[in-house]
Formats: sequence, structure tokens, C-alpha cells
Amino acid sequence: MNLISTVRQYYLGHFDELPSDKQFHFASRLAAWENLPAAHDKLKLLRQTIAPEKEIEKSLAALLHSPPEAKINAASTRQAYFEQYSELRPFMLALFRVRHLRDIYGIAARESLLELVSEDQLGDLASQLMEDEKAMRVLSTYAVNYLYLLDHILFKDRDGTCLDVQRLYDIGRAAQANDPEEIQLFIYFYTHCIIGESNFYLWQTRSSYRSIYQRMIEDLESLIGKNFRNINLDNKLEFLVCCRILSYASKLESKIYQECTQSISIEGDFLVDTLNDFAQSEKTSFSDSEHRNVLFIMSGSPYRHAA
Repeated sequence: MNLISTVRQYYLGHFDELPSDKQFHFASRLAAWENLPAAHDKLKLLRQTIAPEKEIEKSLAALLHSPPEAKINAASTRQAYFEQYSELRPFMLALFRVRHLRDIYGIAARESLLELVSEDQLGDLASQLMEDEKAMRVLSTYAVNYLYLLDHILFKDRDGTCLDVQRLYDIGRAAQANDPEEIQLFIYFYTHCIIGESNFYLWQTRSSYRSIYQRMIEDLESLIGKNFRNINLDNKLEFLVCCRILSYASKLESKIYQECTQSISIEGDFLVDTLNDFAQSEKTSFSDSEHRNVLFIMSGSPYRHAA
């Protein structure tokens, strides 16, 4: 698809116009997915921003105590749960940093994190979340990312794991996904189970859980097909990426790509929401559209870590 190449080249050509967090997100995804040399080169240049020498513990402490602001989907609906589980977002961000340091830069920082927060604290939060099904469904991406980072990616050797994949499937399936916001959170819940399983595009899915992830993707296909106009383009493209991870041929692919070809920004060669009734109207700039566009690029080629 020529549009994918055009968007890739546009982001690479205007890469320096992105803030560092968007640069890292874009480059790390294409390095993992495509093994793109240009993406690896960008990551080398970003190393001191992500992994400042002799300041790793200080940077982790900053994430724990002063997490950066972000544009959060369904923010008002989630706010009460963010307040109830106030440790979730800072813990998740710190775990992400440790993961990035290990898997992208080859730097071991798990012990540095445990100097700041105990493994018991990390595990207790995971246990609390898994007992609160409503919070899991509303927090969605944040809760799922946290569980996979803790129990599958960084602390696979710990006792008392909370990552029960069948239970995650059941929690999601019990969701009342009727209005567009509920549908959005449901889609992100399942897609981030699959993405977390892949360690954010670096690993194969474990064969023992593949049938559960297959059911997730089939449920998502059915939901998206029935509610196509009420689902934003980010959700649809993340669904296609998960189809690639599972080597699943979706009957919705051509319809989603048709929407992409009609969703090009007037400001440049990148995608914005234009054809659906739940568009991300606050995320239309080149920078704020990065997530949508890197998913579009990834969706256009097979997952190279597939079994």
C-alpha cells in the first residue's frame, strides 16, 4: 500500500519536529516491528534522554513521584479509578522505563526500581486490580499494561503471579460495550492483552495462550464490524496490528484501509480521524497523530516475531 510508505517517509522526514516521547514511541515500534535501520539509529540518538548515564534511579524516581501529564482517552470516566488506584500510572510508567532500558538499550534497571518501590507493593497493586473487574474494564490499557509488564515481561520469576489470561478474557467479555466510549475501552482492553503478550512487538505469543488471544481477536472483529462508524481509527488500526501478531486474516482489513485512504490530514502526509462518529478530535496534529500513524505503518506488514 503506497500510502503506508508515504506516511513512513513523512514521519521520518519530519522526525525532529516530534517531542522526544513521540520520537521514542515511533522509533521503538518500527525498530521492533520492521527492524528498520533508521529507527535503530534514532533510538541511539535518544539514549541519553531515555537512559541518562548515572541518573537511572533519579529518572525512575521522577516517574514515580511526578509522572508527566498526558492526553488520556475517556479521562473523566476513568478519573475516579485513577484516584482509587493512584499508584497505577506512576508504577506503570516506571515499569515501562525499566522494560525499555532492558529490551532496547541492554541496561539492567530492575534493582534500581526495587530500591524505590518494593516487589510486594508492585504485587499488591496487581492483586487489587485483578479483584476489581469494573476498574479493570474502565482503566483498560493502563491496568492491562501494568499486569503484563509486571508478571510476563519484567518479573516472570516472581511468586504469586496475577496474570491469568483466561480471567482477563472473561473480565473483558463481561463488559457492557454499548456506547462508543465503552466500546473504545473494550477494544483497548483486548488489544493490549495481545500487545503485552508480545512484549510490545518483541516476542512470539506463547502457544499455551494462543487460543484465548484468538477468541479475543474474533470478539473484537465482531464488535468492530457491528459498530464500525462509532469506532475511531486508532482502535481499528490497533486491531489490525493485533491481527498481524496472531497471523489472523480479518475480513475488515480492506474496509479499515479504505477509511485510511480518506483520512489524510490537510497539514501533511499523515492520518487523522475524519470518517467515523467517535473521532479523536483533540488528536489531529502531526505530533498527536503519531500513535495512529505508527500503527498504520505496522499494520501493513507481517509480524516478524510470529511463530
